[in-house]
Amino acid sequence: MKTQWHEKYSLHVESIDNQHKELFRLTALIESLDEKTTKVEIKNILNSLFAYMRDHFKDEENYMKNIGYPLLKTHHILHQEIIKEFTNLIKENHSLESLKEQMKIATKKWLIDHILENDLKIEKWRRANS
Repeated sequence: MKTQWHEKYSLHVESIDNQHKELFRLTALIESLDEKTTKVEIKNILNSLFAYMRDHFKDEENYMKNIGYPLLKTHHILHQEIIKEFTNLIKENHSLESLKEQMKIATKKWLIDHILENDLKIEKWRRANS
């Protein structure tokens, strides 16, 4: 399955949506890894994704704070769990094939599932409370 941005993922906040689109682009890059991709290249992609994700989480949490989102603390904990899992993935010594597969599974879980299950709750709350 090719991970792509869809309008259904939109929070209708341009800066957050643009960051989500970039996370989708990085995830698509991970999905395109093949047998020619080296472990160093994978680590570089992971490090880029990790840095971008941390910055995005900070921006998203600031947005939630600014709109008075009542589940900010819970959402922050979810972000921390993702960062912890991501850190563990980077630190673990996987075979090259295993690392590629773990990355594909993890980024789908972190990106798609998190946006659909958690981030869209922010937009739903914002619309109901505007």
